[in-house]
Amino acid sequence: MIDRAIDRGFATSLELFASNVVGTDEQKLTVVRQLATEMLDSVTAAISLAYSDDLEAEVVEDQRTRNALAVALLAGQDTSTVTRCSGFEVAESYSVLAVHFPSRSDSGSETLLTQMDVRRMIRNIRAALDRHGSVRALSRLDVRGGVVLIPSDETRDLDALLALLSGAAGVDMTATCAEAPPARIPETVDQLCELLDLVQRIQRPPGLFRFADLAVEYQLTRPSAVRRHLDAILNPLDDHPILMETLCTHLANNLNRRRTARQLSVHMNTIDYRLKSIRKLTGFDPSSADGLWYLQSALVVRKANYQDTESTTSM
Repeated sequence: MIDRAIDRGFATSLELFASNVVGTDEQKLTVVRQLATEMLDSVTAAISLAYSDDLEAEVVEDQRTRNALAVALLAGQDTSTVTRCSGFEVAESYSVLAVHFPSRSDSGSETLLTQMDVRRMIRNIRAALDRHGSVRALSRLDVRGGVVLIPSDETRDLDALLALLSGAAGVDMTATCAEAPPARIPETVDQLCELLDLVQRIQRPPGLFRFADLAVEYQLTRPSAVRRHLDAILNPLDDHPILMETLCTHLANNLNRRRTARQLSVHMNTIDYRLKSIRKLTGFDPSSADGLWYLQSALVVRKANYQDTESTTSM
């Protein structure tokens, strides 16, 4: 209907204009062609602008609906009003991702993301989710990160998805994930955020982590007398930073003495001497299975760096 009206308007306008043009047929044709080109440019620009405005309004309204539904699910509120008014369906189950945005490295110094960076990142992440096929994905994101909810029936490989989102955002993101029905999303998010905090404290590299990946570390860092006991194991090394560095490096190198010596620029005999000193000071031998387990556990607790405020409980 719109196309027919445009065609009719073009024809009528050109006929009217041609009837009033003075000159030879060739001159008339040249003028009419120029007019037609100008009219076409104007109409095309007007139609493109109207289409763009209409499309942007639809995108804004769609995102507003998604935001409202995400807020309701994260708060454990009733979603019936949002779904009834929008026609947007709530999934039976969601893959819940708690996401952390790192700071950008700028000339060797860590700088916070600007508001423009964040807005662009969030737009790119949402566009990547739509392209991935998660048309019902929901998200609540800000400068630090946030939560992404993807219907379980639209979820494929979450590790690959996080890599895709990191590429779209332009930063290597860290995330924790779990499955949850709508009613359990609030408590699941709380647990995932706690796990995400642990991942950052123990300085794990960017990537996707599940509870199974950090079950031991998670349990070790729960408030308890056990945590305080493990943390105290390393107290004798507080006055010996070289020994602490050697222990951390040796464990990071999977107990490879040669690699540790090379990394610390010392002889392997020096590494042996330092490991013996660690055993004497802490009472735990890094070369034995039991001693190694306790020292590794103590380092997990120490890296987590939680401040115990609860009173000491008896074992």
